[in-house]
Amino acid sequence: MKHSLFLAGAAVTLSLAPAVRADHNWNGYHWASTVSPFTLTLINSTTSEWDPFVTQAVADWSLSSRLTLVESEGDTSSKTRRSCKGGSGGMRICNLAYGYNGWLGVAGISVDGYGHITSAYTKLNDSYFSPGYASGYYDTFEWRQSVTCQELGHDLGLNHQDEVFDNLPLFTCMDYQDPPYPYPNAHDYEELDSLYSSPDSYDSYAGGASGGGGDSGGCNAPQGKGCNKAGVEDHPGWGISVSRRGDLEVFLRIDSQGLRHYTFVHWVKEHRH
Repeated sequence: MKHSLFLAGAAVTLSLAPAVRADHNWNGYHWASTVSPFTLTLINSTTSEWDPFVTQAVADWSLSSRLTLVESEGDTSSKTRRSCKGGSGGMRICNLAYGYNGWLGVAGISVDGYGHITSAYTKLNDSYFSPGYASGYYDTFEWRQSVTCQELGHDLGLNHQDEVFDNLPLFTCMDYQDPPYPYPNAHDYEELDSLYSSPDSYDSYAGGASGGGGDSGGCNAPQGKGCNKAGVEDHPGWGISVSRRGDLEVFLRIDSQGLRHYTFVHWVKEHRH
């Protein structure tokens, strides 16, 4: 999730290299597929200024030997972009001026009882990606591409390779580094290989032989109740915080059907802890 930047996960190779985990998935969560490789459709509901960044990230993640992302043109109305629901078995990416609420990008995944992703979305916050904010600090190719790349990586099941600033950079969009790096690296593809190496007994994505299910949409409970309890100000539907490190925070909401909804939040520098 889906910040100042990113990741947790390769292996230590030299004494001069940063110490990182040998894996960087999120609890093994992944899209279920009965075949390998398989194709995931990303509904692109971003406006034209984000199209090149989405197209590049789709091409980069499609270099995986286990899955291919395919862009599908989506509705770009402000209503659709504000809610940005992936839908049953779907993925969607959106942008909007969501406000000066502290986050650059958000990635959300819904997970069924078998640990399979059933829906995903990414939101890119135009309020910070503008020349008018902090003299255009985030309005650069590197920041736009890196956040797009990282949030889509979360939607595929990846976590951060490293979550420490001021160490040697790993040169991946899934690392915590500032300035950011715009692309995945070899360890990201290795992790996707591991996550998607074995076919599953059903498909959790739309277009698969057995379809998909679940929805990463909003919460219908009253304010302060049910899935809206113990939420973040202005974002109660995220649920409760289950992890915070640097600019990354992860929230969990469990709905009435038992589906788990994880939200990866990429905070701006001012919110770094």
